[in-house]
Amino acid sequence: MSTLNKGKTLTSTNGIETYSKKTLNNKIHRLTTTNVQLITNKMETEKVKVNLETDRVRLFGKKNSLIVKREEFRIEIVILNTVKLFNVLIRRY
Repeated sequence: MSTLNKGKTLTSTNGIETYSKKTLNNKIHRLTTTNVQLITNKMETEKVKVNLETDRVRLFGKKNSLIVKREEFRIEIVILNTVKLFNVLIRRY
């Protein structure tokens, strides 16, 4: 049996560790605190994932509308260029 600092009494027998009640309570408290922090982090991560998915869907919608506008502008440019060519030809005659 060996006595460690901070009032821990650790006995190791065949790989089994034995702690005093106070040490065990402290260890349980630390593990509980860590567990609560992990659960909080997981909830925050899930919230961020949901927000990212929402943003992704919104951005894809904007991208699709921009693609449609680009195609409309291309058509309009072709029409304007075609009309411009016809106007030049008409003025020459």
